[in-house]
Amino acid sequence: MMAPLRIFNHWRFCSFDPTGMGGGYKRRERFNNAVFISPKRDFLFTKNEKCANVTARISLQHLVAGRQLPENFKDIDRWFAPLLQPSDLRLPRIDDINDIPFKFAVVRNPYSRLLSFFLNAKRENFASKLGLDPGMNFADFIAQVTEQTPEEMNRHWKIQYYNIFCDVIRYDHFIRFENFEEDFRNVMSRFGAKTEIHSVHKGQSNAGTKITANYTPEIARKVREKFAIDFESFGYSTELPV
Repeated sequence: MMAPLRIFNHWRFCSFDPTGMGGGYKRRERFNNAVFISPKRDFLFTKNEKCANVTARISLQHLVAGRQLPENFKDIDRWFAPLLQPSDLRLPRIDDINDIPFKFAVVRNPYSRLLSFFLNAKRENFASKLGLDPGMNFADFIAQVTEQTPEEMNRHWKIQYYNIFCDVIRYDHFIRFENFEEDFRNVMSRFGAKTEIHSVHKGQSNAGTKITANYTPEIARKVREKFAIDFESFGYSTELPV
């Protein structure tokens, strides 16, 4: 499919809601940019920030490419990349996206996902958006984030159930970040002989090993209550990992 047509389809999907998805332009744009569909329409992957999403999607782009992609390949402009957007399918109804036979995403324990963002992100880049000083501590960050609605949340800390559009997509499988490499490689092997994982890890904080040092009972309570749908939907215990 030629890039100009893909650009037009993207604009049409976001502007005119031809599938009846509902919501505003920004929601449809986020959906169209977050969902990755194989050219054969045999799988669908939705990115989920702070869950190895760049590694996953770049590995999948290489898997389906049918040609050699540069090692430094980036898919910032989706219409030049092998994996398709929902808008490329020209669906008559958004629910028809669930006809794709295998739909998956990577999810993560909410406790470690939030801590990972806080430890890795440059505070000056998001402090002003939360009305906080860059010198904030983790308790300040959680207090502010848990006061937000899902619509107000940045995708890097947004409730995962909404971040991967579980209200639209009926998933067949969730890969747990905690077991990412083995499970992701198994998923890739279903759709091609190549199972090379193109890791793009940058400055990993190993947040999962720092839970005890950063969480108090009060911080944990706020996360447990605000992100309750994530704990329940993805089968994570509300007890703090040790």
